[in-house]
Amino acid sequence: MRILQVIDSLQVGGAEVLLRDLSLRWKARGLAIDIAILRETGSPLEKELAAAGVRIKVSEGGAIYSWRQVPALAKLLSGYDLIHVHLFPAQLWVALAARMGGVRTPLVTTEHSTFNSRRNKPIFRVMDRWMYRQYRRLVCVSEAAAQAMHSWAPGTRARLRVIPNGVDLARFRQGEAADKRAVVGDEVPVVASVGRFERAKNHACLLHAMTAVADAHLVLIGDGPLRPEAEQLAGTLGLTGRVHFLGRRTDVPQLLRMSDVYVQPSRYEAFGLAALEAMAAGVPVIASTVPGLAAVVAGAGVLFPAGDSKRLAAEMDSLLRSPERRAQLADAGARRAESYSIERTAEEYVSLYREVLDNERQAEASA
Repeated sequence: MRILQVIDSLQVGGAEVLLRDLSLRWKARGLAIDIAILRETGSPLEKELAAAGVRIKVSEGGAIYSWRQVPALAKLLSGYDLIHVHLFPAQLWVALAARMGGVRTPLVTTEHSTFNSRRNKPIFRVMDRWMYRQYRRLVCVSEAAAQAMHSWAPGTRARLRVIPNGVDLARFRQGEAADKRAVVGDEVPVVASVGRFERAKNHACLLHAMTAVADAHLVLIGDGPLRPEAEQLAGTLGLTGRVHFLGRRTDVPQLLRMSDVYVQPSRYEAFGLAALEAMAAGVPVIASTVPGLAAVVAGAGVLFPAGDSKRLAAEMDSLLRSPERRAQLADAGARRAESYSIERTAEEYVSLYREVLDNERQAEASA
């Protein structure tokens, strides 16, 4: 089975990390996996996959939102049994490239979110409905993502499949914790949060909450367009010295294991892979009550109303003051993470690929 995975880039993010983890496991079990990217960034994920023998094909279409991606991608799509696409605009460009180039290879896509900016403008509904019709199966990472997809594009219901994300449990359970003194300068309570600096992650809520949590330090792992705004807000709130912007890191498991509490304050989150990674690392989790994320954390962590910085501060302060409760939640979170292994996710995708290919063979035989 030869599979081409297509994604905007391999810059570090939730969908990109998931694709890395899945591709390594698929390759280990004998699948021929190539990855096509719209833009090369030289990221750690690119280097890791290349070192593992996964071929990375780079589109010559220029900017990821350029229409030149269509003819450029059309040159990369041949020779595969199935093409699996992640994220927009790769979803649109591949659909157009396949249609315009007469590519009959079945297409599958994964919807990694419950919301995107296109859904604010009804004019994009027509485009999205056409785009999604080109895919044999639409995989959603949670029931919440599937419900959101059906609401936006009702005709997709019969082709929707839910395959929850998975995490490399061993990677987050093994190894030493990072040295607090080396990271934040002192042996103090540490709150951690991982995520790209963009509106959906709502770092502002967490920063406001930190003003009411004495003594603790906050480590923010990740990068993105709103990082300068978050850094400015931290200074305005008087948090300079207690908030540490670490940028993109390759030692996330060690940083998580160093932390006393993990917070995911997202405005929307289809799944919450970073929160699950914290649970696997044995860190008690506080998360906002948004669909997808809440389903992962509920019963194994603490939930607070999205955007309520005062409630978040109270939950953080209470948890930091109670080692016993932190230990209980850490244990509950680790048990929850057991249900979301990356091996299970990889196997479910392989089963889906086989289903799609079997249907294609039956349709050809009938014709």
